[in-house]
Amino acid sequence: MSIVCHSGTDLDIGSEPPKTLGLGSPLGNTAKSSVRSPENHAKASRAIRYQAHSQARFILRSEALKTNPDKFPGNVFRTVDCRYVNHSDIAVNFSKEFQAAHYGGLKTCGSVWACPICAARIQERRRLEIDQAIAWAEKSGWFAIMITFTFPHTQFQSLTDLLDRQAHAYRLLRQTRPWRALMKRIGFQGLIRSLEVTHGQNGWHPHTHELWFVKSAPEAAEIASLWKTACISAGLLDPTDHQRCAAFDVHSVDAKTDIDSGDYLAKQDDSRTWGISHEIAKATTKSGRAKGVHPHHFLIRQSANDDINYLEYVQGMKGKRQLFWSNGLKAKAGIGETTDEEIATDHREDAEILSLLTRDQWNLIRGNDARAELLEAAETGGLPAVESFLKSLA
Repeated sequence: MSIVCHSGTDLDIGSEPPKTLGLGSPLGNTAKSSVRSPENHAKASRAIRYQAHSQARFILRSEALKTNPDKFPGNVFRTVDCRYVNHSDIAVNFSKEFQAAHYGGLKTCGSVWACPICAARIQERRRLEIDQAIAWAEKSGWFAIMITFTFPHTQFQSLTDLLDRQAHAYRLLRQTRPWRALMKRIGFQGLIRSLEVTHGQNGWHPHTHELWFVKSAPEAAEIASLWKTACISAGLLDPTDHQRCAAFDVHSVDAKTDIDSGDYLAKQDDSRTWGISHEIAKATTKSGRAKGVHPHHFLIRQSANDDINYLEYVQGMKGKRQLFWSNGLKAKAGIGETTDEEIATDHREDAEILSLLTRDQWNLIRGNDARAELLEAAETGGLPAVESFLKSLA
C-alpha cells in the first residue's frame, strides 16, 4: 500500500523555494556521518551528490534570476529543475534486483557538466560502453593505448579562452602530413576522446584523454613534438620561454600502452583504483588532488570564489561534448547510440512503485534537503521506513 496516491500531473512545484536548505553552509551531518562507514560508501556518495546538486541549484537559480528575470530559472539552466520539479506523479521506485531506490516522475537535465547526479549516472553507463569497446578491440586483434594531452596554463586565463585555444591546437595537429603519416604507420582504427577540466593553483586546466585502437604503439616523443608545434601555433606555448618549453617536452604527452579491460592505472577517486574505462568516462568525479580539483568539488567545499568558478565552468562547457567516439567505432564494437538525457532518466525494468508522494510531502522532502535520505530509507526498510521518515520530517 502506498503512502498517498495523488492523481494527475499538477505537481509542478519548482517555483516554491526550499524551506530549510541552508545552502550557504558546508555539507550537512548526514553526508559527513555516512562517509565514516566504508560499507555505506555508495549511499554516502549519493548523499553528497544530492547535497552538491542543491548547492548547484542555488548558484544557477540565482544567476538565472539575475540575468533572465523574465524566464523560469529551469528554462535557463535545466539543472535547476533536475530531480526537483516533477512532470507527473512523483514515485519512489524500488528495484529488487539491484536493491536500490530511485525517483520517478521528476525532470532530469542530462548534463555531465552542471549536474553531479546526472554526471555520475551517465558516466557509469559510458564506462561500461568503453569496457565493451576495449573487449571488442582485443578480440579483433587491435590493442588500446591511452594518450593524455596537456599544455601550460596560468591562473589569469579564462576557461573559455583556454578551451578555444585547445580546440584550435587539435585542429592544427590533425591537419598536418606528419600526423596523418603517423596514424597510417601505427594502423590507427579509431579513438574515444574524453574532455576533462580541473582547477588548481595555476587556474583552469583543460586536457584530454584519448583511447586509441591501433596495431602498433607510437613513440610518445614523436606525438609530443607534433603537439608542441600545434600548441605554439594556437598560442598555448611561448617558444621563447625555454623553461616552459622544456617542461612541455617532458609532461605534455603521456602514453600508456598495452591497455586492456583488466588493467588499472594510478588514478584514484575516494580511495578506489580506477580502470582505463573509469579514467576516460568518469573524469568529472575526480576529487581533490594537489594538481587540482574537478569543478563539482566547488559545490562540496564551498570556499571563497567556488560559486563563481562553478558558474564559469558551467557556462564555459555549454555545448561541449565530454566523450567523442570516432565515426563508426560504436557500430563496430556493437554499441548502440544512447543520449545522455536518456541515460540520466532513472528507469529500471524490474522496478516497482513503492509509494507515491503528494505535493506537501515532496515540498517537505525538498525543504529539508532530504531527497537522498528518503531513498536510503526506502532501501533500508521499505514502505514502513519511508512513512516513518516522512513523519519525522513533519
